[in-house]
Amino acid sequence: MADATIAEQLLDAQVRWTLARLTGDQVPGLITALVDDALATAATVTVGELVDPAEVKALARLSATRVPASATATTLTEAAAQILSDGPAEEYTLRELVDRDHVERLSEEILALTPALERALDELTTSPLVASLASRFVGRIVNDVLAGNRAMAEKIPGVGSLMNLGTSVAGKAIGKTGEQFEQLFGDTAAKGAEFAMGRLNKIIIATLDDPQTRTAVMEVFDLYADRPAGRGERLLAPDDALRVAGLAQDVAITAAASPPMLALLDAFIDGFFATYADHPAAVLIEDIDLTRDDLVERAVAMGPTLLAAAAASGELERIVRDHLAPFYASPEVAAILGS
Repeated sequence: MADATIAEQLLDAQVRWTLARLTGDQVPGLITALVDDALATAATVTVGELVDPAEVKALARLSATRVPASATATTLTEAAAQILSDGPAEEYTLRELVDRDHVERLSEEILALTPALERALDELTTSPLVASLASRFVGRIVNDVLAGNRAMAEKIPGVGSLMNLGTSVAGKAIGKTGEQFEQLFGDTAAKGAEFAMGRLNKIIIATLDDPQTRTAVMEVFDLYADRPAGRGERLLAPDDALRVAGLAQDVAITAAASPPMLALLDAFIDGFFATYADHPAAVLIEDIDLTRDDLVERAVAMGPTLLAAAAASGELERIVRDHLAPFYASPEVAAILGS
């Protein structure tokens, strides 16, 4: 009985001592030492030794299936919708958000992808509905341009061949309504909507390949780059923003848990471990461009606040006592005290 009382007194004493260290002036030093100890371990232990790829995959898959549909995700989605609806509170310009050189480089990269786009557009010709829409679209373009200037119409990429129908056919088109020309275009020239889709594809690709397109993109950027925006400008009505945000969450819920997305997560994780598994964890920290001082600064800034809040609620003492109590109640301690 006396041994048990001594054990309880020792437990109380260590709990008080531990709480004093975790809530007093020593906290910054303790956190700094903890970060240094972690970095020292990271310098000697590889990423593959610290983390099992299979466990990371399991966690990633669990997050992909649970997080998008969670209450937190829904709450944040609604908050994002409100922010999108209200717009930024401060005034800003497009140039402050995006560097002009980056826009130019991005446009160059996108416009260089025209071969891939051309293949994708050609594949769309297999859809009767898409081809039918293309037929009507091209018909309206040709009708408007032809009615205004036949010489200009002949210069449009992919439309010149339509002029080969002959002047009599072209003459019938001029002055007719768009719908009448579309019917003429579909029956006489296109030989079906697939032909029209091919014409439209050529127009799009030729436009993207035109050097003037790059100039036009930058002119559009320059036009809007210095126009002020923000200061509470409403981007969307609240109901519209909430509806769009909810739809985006629904898409994320389905897409994130789909087999292709889960397989993609696995592939990324495999790629990560193929790169870093055999390297010390410190290399990963260096590659992320985080220094020891960065980590210490953030940890010291956040740690004391977290510990103080836990202490104020009484949870910190409970946690410390729950971890230490089994030791002081163990047979080993009882044997020491009894001797």
